Amino acid sequence: MIRGRAYQAYLARTQAEEQERIYCKHGMDHLLGVARIAYAYLLEREEGSSKTQFKELVYAAALLHDLGRWVEYKTGEDHAQASARLAKPLLIEAGFQVDEVEAILDAIREHRQETEHTSVLARALALADDWARDCWNCSAQGTCHKFRPEMLNITY
Repeated sequence: MIRGRAYQAYLARTQAEEQERIYCKHGMDHLLGVARIAYAYLLEREEGSSKTQFKELVYAAALLHDLGRWVEYKTGEDHAQASARLAKPLLIEAGFQVDEVEAILDAIREHRQETEHTSVLARALALADDWARDCWNCSAQGTCHKFRPEMLNITY
C-alpha cells in the first residue's frame, strides 16, 4: 500500500498550504472518503473483476489523487497532473505492476475532466471527490467554486 516518507511529506505540504483555507481541505479524511465512495460506487456497478485487486487500485488512486495539491498552490500547475507525476515513483515502490501504475496515473490525471475517453476509475474518482465533500455543512458555500446546489441531493 501507499506509505513512506515521501507520501507523508507531500500530505504535510498540502496541510501546511491549507492551514488558512476556508474551503474543503485535502487531508486523509478527504482521501479516505473518496476511496470508500469510489470503491462502493464501482462495486455497485460490478466494474471490478477481481474485487481484491480492484480495491487496491481504487484505494491507491484515491489516496494519491490530490497528492500534488501543494504544487498547485505554489506554482499554479494543475494538481491532477502534479499528483500523477508525484505518484508514479510511489506506486512503483509499492509494487504495483506497470499496467496498474498506468491505470492509476490515468485516473488521477483525468479525475477533473470528463471526455469520451475518461476511464471508469477516473469517473468514479470524480464523483467520489464531489460526494466526499461536506457541502451541506459548509459555511463557505456562497463563495466556493466547487459548490453546486445539486450536490446537496446526491443521486447517481
